[in-house]
Amino acid sequence: MALPQGLDDFTLAEKSALVIGAEHPAGRVAAAALAEAGARLMIASQEPGTNEQINETAKAAQASGAKAAPITQIQNAAIRADVRATIDKAVKRLGGLDVIVTALDAPYYAPAEAGDDAMFDRVMEGNVKNVWMACQEGARAMRQRGGSIVVVSSVLAERGVPGASLYCAAKGAVANLVRALALEWAREKVRVNLLEAGWMAEEGNPATSNDEFAATLLKYLPYKRLVKPEELAGALLYLASPASGFVTGEAIAIDGGLLCRV
Repeated sequence: MALPQGLDDFTLAEKSALVIGAEHPAGRVAAAALAEAGARLMIASQEPGTNEQINETAKAAQASGAKAAPITQIQNAAIRADVRATIDKAVKRLGGLDVIVTALDAPYYAPAEAGDDAMFDRVMEGNVKNVWMACQEGARAMRQRGGSIVVVSSVLAERGVPGASLYCAAKGAVANLVRALALEWAREKVRVNLLEAGWMAEEGNPATSNDEFAATLLKYLPYKRLVKPEELAGALLYLASPASGFVTGEAIAIDGGLLCRV
């Protein structure tokens, strides 16, 4: 029996990786972690108009040890033709695809009665449909060689929160989508796993605002603080690398113990 290679199993040297949603904090962390592990890297946006954030992510990847400037792609993840073109470009420029990380997110926090049909469609598209298309197009490129898809999501897939009903529903759908795709693609050696982030220290999050919700939340959190985006890196690298070669359909929560509570 061959013994585990330890840290050698976490390397992504000679591997090709794509991060979609690289303008988000989780996407920036993913790009930096994959670059540090030695991956050839391409980064893509969730939506146009995010050039500044994408450039910041490229700089972070280079600072983490990327051998060359990451190839960048400004796309609209809600348009299948854009997603397909991004996947095809990654395969052509990187020589194939071994890892795809989706950091796609469309936050929405409001009372249930405030939402309408148009908002329902926007939240579901930004959180579920975009992930579905990225996974489907990514698996198409991975079937010949296998690979790892890591879907960055939220612990709100596992818990309901007042004032976030649509967002919780969308993230719950993503969690079950990952489980089903993992089963369907297992024999094609395409692994699909979920990385669920707790309440993160990022803009646009009610946990970072100075109001009653934020104050109550911090008292409830076991560590009494929010998740730092960089704390996603270790688990993400594990799921992307050969170290998790027999892991699929699983969810790892980076939440400081939040889900341990009833």
